[in-house]
Amino acid sequence: MAVKANVLNSMVWLATACVALSLFVCGAWALSQWHGIGAGRMKKGYGIEETGLVPVYPAGYACSELSSLYGSWTDIDGSRRDEVHSGVDGGELGEPILAPAPGTVKAVWEANWRWGKEGALVVTHTAEDLNLKGGPPLYFSVFDHLKYDDIKHLKVGDKVERGEELARVYRPGGKAKYLPEVHWEVWEADHEHLTWVTNRYGAPEWRNASARLIDPLYLLGVHAPPNDGRSVAIVPFESGSDYTKFRGFTYIFPCRKG
Repeated sequence: MAVKANVLNSMVWLATACVALSLFVCGAWALSQWHGIGAGRMKKGYGIEETGLVPVYPAGYACSELSSLYGSWTDIDGSRRDEVHSGVDGGELGEPILAPAPGTVKAVWEANWRWGKEGALVVTHTAEDLNLKGGPPLYFSVFDHLKYDDIKHLKVGDKVERGEELARVYRPGGKAKYLPEVHWEVWEADHEHLTWVTNRYGAPEWRNASARLIDPLYLLGVHAPPNDGRSVAIVPFESGSDYTKFRGFTYIFPCRKG
């Protein structure tokens, strides 16, 4: 009977341990998906999961709005996409695209994502650049649908400052039949090493095994996380302001007072 009791006790202990482990794993996953300060909680959107984050533009400013959000199936012209959206789109033709934070140019190339040849740019931001602690060490800002002539002067290793003009809004593949936009993706990564492959359209495409897509609005919201977990207050870049303690990203388009 003592042996049976010991076996039963062991089974109970094992079941309890399994439940505890499951709760720990689930809890760790949940914490990796959310960032909270006070009542504010924002979802990162791993796996291109829709986050529910929406931009709220500052009163008294005129800003070009984001026209297609992360995780959406709706394109900027209102049509349904062929695949879920891996970033955000926005901007008016010829409008400056500003660096959302200090960083380093990682890649500049002629890309083709099926719309035709166009410029593409990767800028890396360290956690220190963004004044963030306890998360991934690196973030990539990836900009597509650029005019290659606008960015070809940039070299790998060039430093960029928050608010610096990187390029101007163009069209996918440079073709007039497509509406103007810049496609902006944000990836978090454990290291900055890129490998390159040739995609189905015969153009270079980068890879980083540690990189995971997140909603750009997440980093636009970390300085002042929204109380409702979804309404991200857009912070425009203003020349002359002190951003030494600013956390995350400022907006990638100029906002005009008025």
